[in-house]
Amino acid sequence: MQYFSNRDRLPKWPLHLWLFIIVLIFALTAGSLYLYLYLSPDLREKALSTLRSRVTPDQEATPKPTPVPLASGKQTYMVSGSAKGAPKITEAPVDQIDPTRGSSQKWTLKVLEPNGKSVKEVYVTVTTDNKKVVIGLKKVSGTEQDGVWEGTERINDSYDYTYRALLFAKNDANLAHTLTLTFR
Repeated sequence: MQYFSNRDRLPKWPLHLWLFIIVLIFALTAGSLYLYLYLSPDLREKALSTLRSRVTPDQEATPKPTPVPLASGKQTYMVSGSAKGAPKITEAPVDQIDPTRGSSQKWTLKVLEPNGKSVKEVYVTVTTDNKKVVIGLKKVSGTEQDGVWEGTERINDSYDYTYRALLFAKNDANLAHTLTLTFR
């Protein structure tokens, strides 16, 4: 069986000349495609209208959906479970779940420490559309093992799309219970 090769039919040019011819063909093809797309009236007008319809920097790029409705007034959240050895947040009333901008929000956490340790630190971090506010809570009643902790802070941001609270309680053994309440 005999194999035929086109190699014998090709001119015997040096390799650099072949590479030049291949690059030249590629450049001519790419240049022709660019000129066709740039000079074609339909494609050019379509590209220009796309550029004209772009959003300016002061406009919002994507429309926001309508915010999820919230309950109003004081709301109480019951909590169960905790990390082993950590304090337990059992109840979390928040007075004004829907505060108007600039008004105060009061958090009250009932915290149990069933492990014989003492609760040392309790706070709530409220995350809104543009800010995070840490509300330090102070013990207002009870003991270090079974107490009620309260704190009030002014909410100076909108919470139309992002609104959550991280509840945190830590004992003197540095074991903590964290939990996030997501409202929006």
